[in-house]
Amino acid sequence: MSFPSAHNKVDSIDYAALRALVVDDYPGIRSALRLTLSNFGVTKVQLVSNAAEAIYQVKQGHFDFILCDFNLGDGRDGQQLLEELRHSQLISVKTVFMMVTAESYYEKVAATAELAPDDYMIKPFSAELLQGRLDGILLKKRAFKEVYRHYLAQNLEAAITACNQLVLDKPKYVVDALRFKGELLVTLGRFEEAEALYQQVIKMRAIPWARLGLARAFHLQKKDDAAEEELRDVLDKAPEMVAAYDLLSDVCLSKKDLSGAQTALQQGVAISGKTVRRQQKLGEIAHANGDLDTASVAFSNALEKGRHSIFITPSDFGNLCRVQLEQGDLDGAATTLKRNKSTLQSSPEGKLVTAVTQSMVHTQTGKLEEAVKALDTAAELRAAGTRGDAQMMLDLAGTCMASGRFDEADGIVAEVAKNAHDSEALLAKARKIYDAAGRSDVGTGVLASATTGVRQLNNEGVVLAQRGDYKNAVDKLMTACSEAPYNPRIMMNAVWVILKYIDQVGMDETMIEAARGHLAEAERQAPGHGRLSGLRLQLKEVETRFGVNRASSA
Repeated sequence: MSFPSAHNKVDSIDYAALRALVVDDYPGIRSALRLTLSNFGVTKVQLVSNAAEAIYQVKQGHFDFILCDFNLGDGRDGQQLLEELRHSQLISVKTVFMMVTAESYYEKVAATAELAPDDYMIKPFSAELLQGRLDGILLKKRAFKEVYRHYLAQNLEAAITACNQLVLDKPKYVVDALRFKGELLVTLGRFEEAEALYQQVIKMRAIPWARLGLARAFHLQKKDDAAEEELRDVLDKAPEMVAAYDLLSDVCLSKKDLSGAQTALQQGVAISGKTVRRQQKLGEIAHANGDLDTASVAFSNALEKGRHSIFITPSDFGNLCRVQLEQGDLDGAATTLKRNKSTLQSSPEGKLVTAVTQSMVHTQTGKLEEAVKALDTAAELRAAGTRGDAQMMLDLAGTCMASGRFDEADGIVAEVAKNAHDSEALLAKARKIYDAAGRSDVGTGVLASATTGVRQLNNEGVVLAQRGDYKNAVDKLMTACSEAPYNPRIMMNAVWVILKYIDQVGMDETMIEAARGHLAEAERQAPGHGRLSGLRLQLKEVETRFGVNRASSA
């Protein structure tokens, strides 16, 4: 592969045809930005003062580009707005998002953010400079029109073909086209091809993203030693590349090196501590390592820095309270609940976190009547269908056991075990709870009963599918899904087998609906899992082949 020479063709943008959204908390700045845009023909401009208004406007209609101030006063900042818009798929890859800020340090924020804007502008700036930046971004997105069209239609093979054509037709964008192609290959699970692409790019130019992509391709092929070697060399040469620390942590986890995983994340946090999910992950790994001080700081930072982030859930408050209780800081846990009372009381999940944590605090302080009240509240919430994460449910089981509510505790543990039959960490925590209660033999029986059945159903279903007996494989895995309705591995296996069954016998509306439901639940339980993108593509391909209208069936 070689980079073709670039042409000097000049294109133009019809700004009068474009719709712009300006987000700034100062009325004077909003008006000034509208005037600046009008200087080069932008007249369709919507002005809003905060993130909530911006989200409302985006839901009402399409915008070609968004100019957003980084500091929006109280509430979500510009970076958090960008994350929510993209994570919730409210804007597509075709929409330009440009950050506007008076803060010179935003360069570091953009460089280390998980989701970066298309560009950023440091105020003050002229209309000519803004137009120049927008010209470059919009022309690139115009060049990627066919790539984006196929990508948004989830026709990734066609998107790859469009990338190849773009390399030939628009040499100016060859690096961008290859980068996008590499991401498509990874999404399709074609890791060897992605590895080859990144290797060829690196031979011509050791671009950091290509080296990071190569390390990811190694990791996805379980070549973790090669991935770690590549990442450590990348970080030696570019220690500010924070995404490399995140990937290095994943590689260390794959190698069961929890200490190395924690160290990598701590180095990343030292460079950029604003990313909520990095702080959350550091807290989880530090807790697993028994480093309660680091876990407490990380979970506290996640809540502080992500107070208005879409990535914060009631479980984050539960994680901090759990660590505080394990540190013996009962007052700290009570204070966490008190300070965040309005947030936690705004949802059933938050109320469950409060009830479970209060039951633990009251149990440890000997206030048994208050503990019983909290446990009763938790039981009522669960009976109404409220679910908590597995760690919190095991906390609840432990408190139930300490209060003599053995049947309730056993039921909670069995539910967790069924839905996490392959999680050694959760099963080990469950065993410790039984050991502490002097019920080790009972615990062994509960865990065996809960996990054996779903594990056997799952394994039998997979074996049947490998033999081509998809009908009986579907029966086994659908039964397993009924037994363990929140087990992501079983749900993903069920989706895979259902799609194979439909390939074999033809469209079955009941089965395709079941596949959609199980895939949606798997995405909720294990967001970002490596199998999800491939299953989404298989589902889309089956729907397309049989003429199923996704919009009407959603």
